[in-house]
Amino acid sequence: MSSDVAPRSGAVQEAVAGRAPLLAGTTVVLTGATGGIGQAIARLLAAAGARLALTDLGEDQLATLARELRDGGAEVTAQALDASDRSAFDGFAARTTAELGPVDGLVNCAGLFEVSPFTALHPDDWARALAANLGTAVAGCHAVLPGMLERGSGSIVNIASTAGEYGSISPAAHYAAAKAGVIGLTKSLAREAAGANVRVNAVSPGPIETAGLGAATPEQKAVAGARTLFNRLGQPEEIAAACVYLLSPLSTFVTGHVLRVNGGALL
Repeated sequence: MSSDVAPRSGAVQEAVAGRAPLLAGTTVVLTGATGGIGQAIARLLAAAGARLALTDLGEDQLATLARELRDGGAEVTAQALDASDRSAFDGFAARTTAELGPVDGLVNCAGLFEVSPFTALHPDDWARALAANLGTAVAGCHAVLPGMLERGSGSIVNIASTAGEYGSISPAAHYAAAKAGVIGLTKSLAREAAGANVRVNAVSPGPIETAGLGAATPEQKAVAGARTLFNRLGQPEEIAAACVYLLSPLSTFVTGHVLRVNGGALL
């Protein structure tokens, strides 16, 4: 049975913000924080009690989001940077530890989706897609994983895509290849880090209603939603909820997993 009714706004926040918030006392780094999915993740992490270290490219948008979360009572640090720059990310991770404490969780949400036929792709297009979608995850893991291994705890969540699992429906082979790399990175690091009780997982979104779909017509959005068993687009909050689960004590026996949050578009 399908439905075009999305979850009630705020319902997920209410579910995680109880007497004992799921992530109370933890420090979580989030990349791509000002995108549609990134903002939803940031807000839900704050509702779950996490201290937040946010990063993205846009300084003004980042400052606005950080101010909103602080006004809501969250402890937040933020810095605009290119998340694929290992040196810059290492510095941000060090600053986070100094200001908020050791990093307990990382969500690699930074990414870039550009449509182009394979035959029209320039090498720069490939490099940009790999840096934005895979290089950011590599840099984030490179920055925080050593500390997690040393302490014997931690959780990393990489944002993948159904495109990385079965190929891009839109002509975007470069994006799909990069996201497939994210999945391979996730599974490999899960194997390497398990001995230190560090978990590494991925969330693989299906069609999600964000500003990235702004140029799509209502008909195109309907077609995208129809690929799901619920006959609707997913909401950013639904991706955020999966991230909170994978960061929280509710998932301590889950690692190397690609959690499909796609409404049944890919079974």
